[in-house]
Amino acid sequence: MSWLKATIAFIYDFLADDGWEVLVGLAIVLPLTYLAAEWSETLALPVLIGGVLLTMGIALSRQLPRSA
Repeated sequence: MSWLKATIAFIYDFLADDGWEVLVGLAIVLPLTYLAAEWSETLALPVLIGGVLLTMGIALSRQLPRSA
């Protein structure tokens, strides 16, 4: 059982260590992509790419230094 806790801790640390925005973005974008693929296969790729770009844009913009 300790290996399971260690694996979960590693995955959480790997995904949420640099920023929680990426973890939340993945949790939102992946189900949306699945739903888009169920509705229309041609819609899935733009939803995935747009969601990843939006998520990374938000995460990176929050890391920019604030100018005074």
